[in-house]
Amino acid sequence: MESSYIIGSIIVASLATYATRIIPFLLFRTREPSPLVKYIERNMPLMIMVILVFYALKDVKWEIYPYGLAEMIGVSVAIALHVSFKNALLSIFTATLVYMFLIQKVLF
Repeated sequence: MESSYIIGSIIVASLATYATRIIPFLLFRTREPSPLVKYIERNMPLMIMVILVFYALKDVKWEIYPYGLAEMIGVSVAIALHVSFKNALLSIFTATLVYMFLIQKVLF
């Protein structure tokens, strides 16, 4: 393929992606969001976190050593930090570091 064709494709894809992101803001900037949209906006981070926790814990071997200990400590750290500081980035980052430390240095 010619490089001009590839560059043109990238530019068209970029513009299409940008347009689909910006058009809703331009069309609905003066309208008040519906109660459903406000509810989703307020609760989406929690919904995503619950889905991620279930996804992360689905393959844990609860009956084999270390019995999911690292996962449960990581989840506990994330919950404790989030309840204390209400900062999702701090909770996720710190819990991930704790989990990785446990599985790399302590439990195996």
